[in-house]
Formats: sequence, structure tokens, C-alpha cells
Amino acid sequence: MHSRKFGIGIGLATLAGTAAIATGASGVADTGNVITGCQKPGKSFLRIVEDASQCRHRERVVTWNVRGPEGPAGPAGSAGPQGAAGAQGAPGGVGPAGPAGPAGPAGPQGPAGPALASVAALEGSACTRFDGAAGTVDVATTAANIVELRCDGGGGPPPPPPPPPPPPPPSSGLVINEIDYDQVGADAGGFVELKNTAATAATLDGLALVLVNGGDSQEYERVALTGSLAAGAYLVVPVEAQNGAPDGVALINTATGALLDAFSYEGEITAAVISGQTYNLVEGAALAATVADSNTVDGSLSRIPDGQDTNNAASDWAFTQTKTPGAANVASP
Repeated sequence: MHSRKFGIGIGLATLAGTAAIATGASGVADTGNVITGCQKPGKSFLRIVEDASQCRHRERVVTWNVRGPEGPAGPAGSAGPQGAAGAQGAPGGVGPAGPAGPAGPAGPQGPAGPALASVAALEGSACTRFDGAAGTVDVATTAANIVELRCDGGGGPPPPPPPPPPPPPPSSGLVINEIDYDQVGADAGGFVELKNTAATAATLDGLALVLVNGGDSQEYERVALTGSLAAGAYLVVPVEAQNGAPDGVALINTATGALLDAFSYEGEITAAVISGQTYNLVEGAALAATVADSNTVDGSLSRIPDGQDTNNAASDWAFTQTKTPGAANVASP
């Protein structure tokens, strides 16, 4: 591109102001539409160039936008004229079925059936039981020559019994073993400890430790677990669990949705919502709300004895003044 000179009938002060606006404004509508010029000192002429690097020594670079930012949208216009009616459908088309009409009048009574030869002829005929179920007539004569008619249930063989409920998933051996959710002074250094009580290593892939707020029964934090945990080993998960009343923690298999273990403290959470499913976080009898992690005495809530899981929180859990993250739990006053 060859340089061109344009006479700009404006003063230097005006050019300076224009340059300041062009070069200092933010949010330019279209940065690809910027004009760059070179101005000689004391001259009111500009030489248009492709790039500011083409300005000579002591020439002043002046730029301005070809187009400013887009203005606000104008008001909506009035509705246009109605379009022409569409083509009529093919004749003989089948439309939707209309509503059912009223019932017609009863027909004439049919001829009488043959007379019963005996009461015994009623045997096996249909009847309706007291509960509305279908049955068949059973005719019996007692020793006192009294004829009894009974409506026996079931016109056919009894329905098969319902299938038994599926067995619970096999225990993984993983338990929530200890939790420190309240510390003396400012809360810091909280944790949840897991223990593998099984005789073999436990896989942690696909499992998650989920913390639940008892105020709305919704999860508020989740820690995904990976790897494996050796038999009898401990895993300490650093997490600041809430110390409200109540709150809870759950160990979930995220692939199957199975609840592997749970603990509800300082009250009961019986309808926790985790990934759209509802879980009861209370095992057996709930731990008394008065048995809680203290903010005046250092300690934790722990399974006592270590790893005990009888599925009864009231007997499995206790407050201990001896925190043992990564080691066997110890009972203390």
C-alpha cells in the first residue's frame, strides 16, 4: 500500500484528542477497522499507513476507529400481515378418534335358562367373594341335613409368592472409623478416617466420601477415592466436615449407588439426597445428639472398639479425647 496524504482541517489539539480517544478507549467494536496515520510535528496533514511502524522519526502516530461500538437494539416493529392459508389436506384423511358416545338403551331380556335340576347343580358356578374377588360355589350338606353354599376363593391356582428381595451387596469391609469435625478454637485440621476391616485388600476406585448437611439433607462436599486399601489399613481423608446439628457422612459406590457405610452425628439424617437417590444415614439406633465432637476438649468421634460395626450407631460410636488418625482408635474419658 502506498502512503497517502490527507489534509485534515482540524487543530493539533483536536487531533490529539481524537488520537487519545482512538488509542485509549476500551471495548472497540471492531479492532480490524482501525485507520492509522502519521502526522509531522506542527503540520495538520496526515499520511495514512498500514501500520504504525511505518511512521518516521518524530512523526506522531494517530489512530481512530472506522466504526464505533454497536448501539442498542431498536424497538420491535409491528406485526406483518397474516400469511395465506395453507393447502387443504387430502380428502378421506383419518382424523383423531372422537369421544365415546353415551351408552345405548338396554336390550330386551333374553329367554330364561333351563331350571336347575338340584341344588348340587350350583357346584362350581361363579360367585363373588366378600372382598370382591372371584370365586366358585361349593355345595355341602351337614349332618343335620342343612345345605351350605360357600364361595371358595380363586377360580384357578393361587398366584405364586412374590420373589424374595435381592440380597444386600456383599460387604466391602470398609467402614467410616473416626471423624474429627470440631476443634478447640478455630476449626482446622479436620479429617475422616476409613478402615478396611476385611482380610483382603479393598478397591477404592469408584468410591466417594460424601458429606451431608442435615439442614436440607443435601450433600455439600464430595471426595472421590482411588487406589486400594490393604487389609486392616487406615485411610485418612483431610476434610472439614460441618459441625451443625445434625450432619452426616456417607461412603458411596458411585457406579452402583450402593451405600457402603454411613454415620449421622448430632441428630438423625434419614433422607439424605445423594446423586438423586435418598439414603438413611442412621445405622440402627442413632448416636445420642449429646455425644458430639467437642470444641472445648480436643478429641474425635470414633468406633470403639476400633473398627467395630454392629450396624448400631449408638453402641458402635463414642467420643474420645485421644485422636488417632491413621491408627487404631483408643477409648478415653
